[in-house]
Amino acid sequence: MNMRDFYKSLLFLLVNVATWGTAVQSTTYSNWYAQNTQDGSSKICSCTTWQTDPWWKLDLMKTYSVNRVTITYIQGCCESWINGAEIRVGNVSSNVSSNPVCAVVSTIPTGATYSYSCHGMEGRYVTVNIPGTTKAITLCEVGVYVIFPGNLATGRNVTQSSTIGSWITEQAIDLDPGFKQPSSTCSSTNVQTNPWWSVDLSYIYRVSRVVITNRLDCCPERINGAEIRIGNSLENNGNNNPICAVISSIPAGVSSTYICNDMEGRYVNLIIPGDSRILTLCEVEVYGEGICSFQLQSALVERGFFDVTLQWSQPPEQEVMRKEAAPAQCAVRKR
Repeated sequence: MNMRDFYKSLLFLLVNVATWGTAVQSTTYSNWYAQNTQDGSSKICSCTTWQTDPWWKLDLMKTYSVNRVTITYIQGCCESWINGAEIRVGNVSSNVSSNPVCAVVSTIPTGATYSYSCHGMEGRYVTVNIPGTTKAITLCEVGVYVIFPGNLATGRNVTQSSTIGSWITEQAIDLDPGFKQPSSTCSSTNVQTNPWWSVDLSYIYRVSRVVITNRLDCCPERINGAEIRIGNSLENNGNNNPICAVISSIPAGVSSTYICNDMEGRYVNLIIPGDSRILTLCEVEVYGEGICSFQLQSALVERGFFDVTLQWSQPPEQEVMRKEAAPAQCAVRKR
């Protein structure tokens, strides 16, 4: 691995996405519902009735690369019930035993939480099933952990031209695509002329691509005509910066990628020109590299220097000029 790949590998977030999906199970005992595994409490659990091949299934609503799955087991009883359970990850919904096996549970002590590595298995559905007759499956919490690599927008300062209700700006960069409750996981402006949304990446980057996730429950056509703009100017709130792409359309609930060919900029904006428009964003992802790290790392690797540390000798200015921002200076320190 060269230095550039090493630094890129450090830029990731490990996130539990289980609460973003919907859970169902083969049968339900009393009020031990499948969704009890998503409530954050290990005292309220799910449970099937006694049956052949019971199962619990989580629909994540889109395909993810699953790093690991955690299971919290019931306290005080039923320790052997979970033995032999299969954790599966895949894209087949109709037949839970068709998807590949991530792990087989040998045993989990009562009240304990065990973690099972899935090594990046890809799938929309995560299932826990127990093969055999006269079986029941009870689960108190299920976690599904996904790695989100290198999204420059995460945790940055964001603004938008207006806000309707609870559809605040930050919800477009919370990693949650908003398929269950868009009002608490997506951003939206009011109806207005030229609505816009902007993220300040804090530093100047070479942006390779931007990924936009559209709303699932309704109104996918609202995004039509949105412009993705990238640059260093704050003139007109950053909406005069060069255009990376114009969004013709995005189907409901789909994440579309727009290639920006290493456009340089600190600000990434989306704006829909026109009257009586609404800008709704369920997720915005920005990928790229810092100008200094890109230039120095490439040059150093070409010259055979791998064991070095990059650091700022002069931090980037927090106040960016209205017209053009100068890139910050970098320094290299040999270990």
